[in-house]
Formats: sequence, structure tokens, C-alpha cells
Amino acid sequence: MPNITRFAQRFDASPDELRRWLIEAMILGAGADGHFHRRESEEIISVVSSHAAFAGMDSESLQNALTRSVEALRADGFVPRVHALAGALPRYAHRVLAFRAATRVAFADGKLSEGELGLLRELQEVLGIVETDVARAIEDAQSPNASPLPSSVEPIEAYLDVMLMASAMDGVMQDEELATIIAFIMQRPEFDNLDGDILRDYIDRNAHHYRSDQAVGQRLRSLPDDLPLAEHRENAWSLAVQVVVADGSITEDERQFLHALRLTLDLDEARAELAGIPSLED
Repeated sequence: MPNITRFAQRFDASPDELRRWLIEAMILGAGADGHFHRRESEEIISVVSSHAAFAGMDSESLQNALTRSVEALRADGFVPRVHALAGALPRYAHRVLAFRAATRVAFADGKLSEGELGLLRELQEVLGIVETDVARAIEDAQSPNASPLPSSVEPIEAYLDVMLMASAMDGVMQDEELATIIAFIMQRPEFDNLDGDILRDYIDRNAHHYRSDQAVGQRLRSLPDDLPLAEHRENAWSLAVQVVVADGSITEDERQFLHALRLTLDLDEARAELAGIPSLED
């Protein structure tokens, strides 16, 4: 399982602070129905004691964090503590992790009451968690072997599809374009957990598929649902443009694709440039 120290460092966070707020998120999950049940308390202890996320956290620090979080919840109430959690975790990756932790504990007895579900929905809204990550958190919460750390907080398939569509615009995937895709996947944190064999299989299956204008059009229409956050859309745009310019020239088909992609992602020219790459339009 990914270690939380490495996870935190990827997203510019203090591992100790992230552990503290992760514990508070679990307390929020346990207290979502207004009560702390024994099974939920046991689940918190199980997560803390058995997962690498808390490796190196001594019992005194753990007890202090648990006590502080419980007292804060009792003193302030659920909603203020949720807002405190959101304020302490500005990065989306951190908020996904907190939501997963809360959901895992709320599911400790194998089900969610209407009250728990309602409060988790409130937690989702305040933290800004998109539906795909909510569904994944609920699914993993029901599996005792699932890691509390998300395997990914990035829309990996959407990123890959955008890059493959960009590479197919000239009718064939050039070696330079393929090398650019592989280089990005190896270097960027979005793809840290992507298995090399899975990547090669995905490219083999989809590179030819996106030579069809119909397939590209269909995928462009579905992209907004898979890229719910502005930062995701800007990342996708940046990846696509860098694939297009990898061979040193831009064809008219590639230019038209980038124009369609920019409109699909709802990026004006200024936002496209802020994403790190010019819009490349006349």
C-alpha cells in the first residue's frame, strides 16, 4: 500500500498534519449518526494499527489526536468540524483521502443509516468530492482488504485517451509521440500507480480506435463527465498539446482537434495559457 508520507509529499503536505486530519475525518465518520459505536471505534483502531499510513505514529500521539478530535466534534458540532477539515486540506487529493477515511468508518457496521448517508453527502459537498470518487470510496469501504489511500485521485483513463487522440490526429502514432506519452507517464505524479503492462495494453487497444473521427467525437462528448474539476481539464489540455508538438510541427487536423478539445473542456484562451501551454490557435 502506498505510504502516506510519500502520498503527502506528492501533494505538498506535512505527513503528520495529514495523519491528524485523517484521524479527525474518521471521527467525523464515526459520529455522523450522533453516536460513537463500538464497531466504529474498532474500525478506527484497525485502520490506524494495520495500515502503513500511520507507520511511525506512537500510541501517545495517536491517543492525543483521537481525544482532540472527539472533543472538537462534541464542542463544535459536525458541520463546523467538516468546514475546519476542508479549510485544513486545500488539495483535492487530501480531501479525497479524508472522505474515504470517513466513509470507511461510517460503513464499519456494514451499512449506512439515512442520517449517516445524509451527513456523508454534506461532507462530500463541503469537501467538493466528485461523484466518481464518492462511488469508489463507498465501494472500497465495503471491502476489508481495500486500502484507505486512493490508488489514484486523477482521471487516468481520460488523460490517456486525450493523449492518444492527440497522437492519432496525423493518422499514425509517431515514435516521437509515443515516446512523449511514455515520458509523461513515467515523470508525472498523476500516473504514479499505473502498471506498465496495463499501460501498454491500454495503448495497444485504444491507439487504433481513435483513428476514427466518430470515435474521437464520441469520446470528446463524454470527457466533461470524466474531468469534473478545472485542474483536471487543464491537465488534460496540457498533456494533449505537448503530445501534438512532440514532433516539432502541427498539422491542420491537429489544430482542429485542439480547438475542439479546448471547447469541450470549456477553457477559454486565457485559461488554456494559464494551464502552461498556449492555445495554438490563429
